[in-house]
Amino acid sequence: MYVLAAIFLGIVSIGLPAAWMALLAFVGAMLALGMGNGAVFQLVPQRFRKEIGVMTGMVGMAGGIGGFYLASSLGYAKELTGSYQIGFLIFAALALLALAGLTGVKTRWRTTWGAAHLTVAKI
Repeated sequence: MYVLAAIFLGIVSIGLPAAWMALLAFVGAMLALGMGNGAVFQLVPQRFRKEIGVMTGMVGMAGGIGGFYLASSLGYAKELTGSYQIGFLIFAALALLALAGLTGVKTRWRTTWGAAHLTVAKI
């Protein structure tokens, strides 16, 4: 889904000829990012049994920061360059960075998942 989001954000950044096309690509990017949202809250109690409150709070905090950062960074990009392009390209790069991060910890999570002595995973 991160690759799909990055592709859609890249498409938005090139400046589509019609506003409805850009809106459609942006909605596609947000849908791709949102598909994993429910899974995060479902997996937190399974992965972090003892720290469920703290981890749920951190996930919510990250979502709040992301929601604030999107709007403010796009406005800042428009102010500096006269275009939203760099802001969308940065978000596309962040989606790919998130994919790389998840790929990096995937093997460790698969080997330690459910191990009682490792439920306080240090990532």
